Amino acid sequence: MTSRPRATVVQEALAHHLDWWGLRPFESDDAYFRWQREALSPQNLATLNRLVEQKRAPRAGIAGEVAFYDYAARPDILPVLYSQQYDYYQAVGPAVAERLGGARSILDFGCGIGLLTTFYAKQFPAVSVVGVDRSDASLGVARERARALGLGNLRFECLDVQHTPLSGTYDVIIATHSLVQSESDPGLPSHNWQTFERRKDPVAQADFEQRTGLKTRLDHLFQAITPTGRLLAFEKTRQLARRVPFQRALAARGLRLLEPPVPIRYRVVEEVADDGPLYVLTRAPGTGGSHVSLEWDENPEHHTEEECYRRRGEAAIAVWERLPDRVATCESHWIDPRFGSVHAEWGRAGGALAYLYVTVVDRFRGILVGIREAGIELTHRFGEALRETGMESGRFEALLDATWPTVTGQEDPAHTPLYENHLASAQQVWSQLPERHVTKDSTNEEPDGRQKHVELGTTPRLVYLYWANTFDQRQLVMVEGQRASLLEDYYQELLRSGGQGSREGRD
Repeated sequence: MTSRPRATVVQEALAHHLDWWGLRPFESDDAYFRWQREALSPQNLATLNRLVEQKRAPRAGIAGEVAFYDYAARPDILPVLYSQQYDYYQAVGPAVAERLGGARSILDFGCGIGLLTTFYAKQFPAVSVVGVDRSDASLGVARERARALGLGNLRFECLDVQHTPLSGTYDVIIATHSLVQSESDPGLPSHNWQTFERRKDPVAQADFEQRTGLKTRLDHLFQAITPTGRLLAFEKTRQLARRVPFQRALAARGLRLLEPPVPIRYRVVEEVADDGPLYVLTRAPGTGGSHVSLEWDENPEHHTEEECYRRRGEAAIAVWERLPDRVATCESHWIDPRFGSVHAEWGRAGGALAYLYVTVVDRFRGILVGIREAGIELTHRFGEALRETGMESGRFEALLDATWPTVTGQEDPAHTPLYENHLASAQQVWSQLPERHVTKDSTNEEPDGRQKHVELGTTPRLVYLYWANTFDQRQLVMVEGQRASLLEDYYQELLRSGGQGSREGRD
């Protein structure tokens, strides 16, 4: 009998564990909020919403946070609220669990109600596990659940590490969503809107660590790691402006990478979370081997395949029909056993665009739009993958849905851009637009040096809008000349929201 992969076993065990806790998975916001309204009274919802806003307030402090988590630990609230995080647990739990091997003692810092802590203790019954949190109500639930599961290797301590150091040392310390607690803090700005680089400014770094609470927490955790122990950290640091100072704080305390940071994506029901990555760190000095050469990466994430602009349905038809100077350079046709006739068309448009347009009889329309040579390569790669899969059985529909995810909400095809990019790569695409001509631009600069640049211009047969700021946000939108007014309106809207100190104009 063939044994199943360890990862599958852990994933299934976690699903059973979440079910035992009363959590449910949801794929749509409508379904989740319908259940929330059925399960909670209007008074419960009003209190919960008030505590959420209180927790998010810039000066909420520890009291606001503890009040929220104390209320969330109530038995009628817990399953409803924590079900929003179902995909988070399924993504982070196994990734952490597979890195706990060899430990004799584990600390779960900021364990909350102990949902994952009890899972780790179940998976490693011979290991001593301690959960620490500052919400007494959350720990009351955690202790009750640990007793119900018969976990003799698990105990919990109510402790605010911001004020009290940890006692003892541990082979592994887990810190997920517990070190950088200020969700609204933007992080450190780059030099200017044209770069992603940050100066090494000790004063700015210290200020970030102080205002997010990172300094004291990280200092206390570092002292609690055994000399050869590990720290597993997963924080809300996906944004480069937060990731860079977080990594610098880790490095400054002598922590080094044991493996490249692991990107982990999950959904909060429908919304994709910008968290992570997962850091696996040690305080032990390098003694040779492959880990010695691992460097801290301060560059923005680069996902080549995500640079393609994707639309399906009526929006795809609108984009394809409106592409200026559209020329098909290659076509392919095949019969899918289930869906029938499939047609793929590759081509160029305007002076910069490359596209792939796929039609499946009268059932599906999808378009990918990329830029110049890179766009040609990407669209051909996607198209070949679709064609090869189309020759097989049963996988074609799944690949279509993966390539063209369904867009939530209503979209007016008449207002759909021909190309749009919200990634860091938008900067490179913008800089390489052929015959780029700027018709107007504006750069807003705040007294502290933060900048926001907005630019309207043309490239052959297309009009573009580009904006960038010193917190790594980038956006490039292109339309055909007949719809230039859409970008003009957007340009003015961005100016109105850009703050004071605008320097505007073109020679």
